[in-house]
Amino acid sequence: MSTLTGERPSGLADLSPIALLHIDQRRRVANVNPAAEDLFKLSRRALVGRPLSEVVFHDSILFELIDRAERDPAEITAPSTPVSGPSMQVRTICDVRIRTVDGGNFILALSEAPSRDSGEGVAGAAGFGRILGHEVKNPLAGIIGAAQLLERQAHAGQAELLDIIKDEARRIERLVNRLSAFELFSAPRMQPCNVHALLDKVIASERAAMGARVEYRRDFDPSLPDMMCDPDHLQQAFQNIVRNAAEAASEGGRKGEVVLRTAYAAGLAMRQARLGSGLRRAMLISIEDNGQGIPREHQATIFDVFQSTKSGGRGLGLSIVSEVINAHGGQIRVDSQPGATRFTILLPLSEA
Repeated sequence: MSTLTGERPSGLADLSPIALLHIDQRRRVANVNPAAEDLFKLSRRALVGRPLSEVVFHDSILFELIDRAERDPAEITAPSTPVSGPSMQVRTICDVRIRTVDGGNFILALSEAPSRDSGEGVAGAAGFGRILGHEVKNPLAGIIGAAQLLERQAHAGQAELLDIIKDEARRIERLVNRLSAFELFSAPRMQPCNVHALLDKVIASERAAMGARVEYRRDFDPSLPDMMCDPDHLQQAFQNIVRNAAEAASEGGRKGEVVLRTAYAAGLAMRQARLGSGLRRAMLISIEDNGQGIPREHQATIFDVFQSTKSGGRGLGLSIVSEVINAHGGQIRVDSQPGATRFTILLPLSEA
């Protein structure tokens, strides 16, 4: 992304089809390129010096994104964001990128997105996130409180289940808080974490949910180091895969089996921008079930949003998995045949 100066942009910025706006620390337009003039139907003279709130409507999602960029210097991306303002004849759906530059300034890059329903994009996610934040957090607090009360009189075998209830409720609360604050799965908060601890939490939760219908087997490499990841996001991705595997394996009342394995990815190096330059060794996580398998014609689109092979499924779980893994610089693939479906995840390690 080109940085604009106080003068008329030239060179690549001038030729770019992407609308570029330099926003100063007072949230005023400091400079624009010709594509921005075209987008807002205003000349540079009319735009420069004007508060952004006079260029786009004051309730625009762009202001929430700038607030996020101010708190977190990482580049913010938001696909399918509606952009509209007093000078624009129609609302335009844009893919948005925001980068923080020196002095508390911001560069906004707005590229017109392919035609699609904005309710499926960022605006819909943000509105849905606010509803979740308001309507879900109170019941979660009640669940946590009830679990704490039951813990005082729990038998030995019940304490572990109550811990799972409390941990899962708190994790959902964190995810809801982040979604209502307009944080997407494509923007992980990276910190050191142990992948085996995350997988053990998933297994404990799924055992409680599925009962004796499914047997879970672990084959973990204890020499794997901690990695940099977003633990809530990555646990959610693992849980979506394991839940699908358990449901497929136990379908029809048969005894299901889910096997989780970890290992170094021998001979493979990966690059992860959030971990700095250079290649990194990679970790392999595989989740395998003994279900009926995924039809071959569905395997190519299984990670696409709104694609599901389950009756009544909405096709969101595996699309979230794909988004989380991609945001961590990883890769995921599926291999399936009757009696054996394996999801394989490759993630870069934070070690040099």
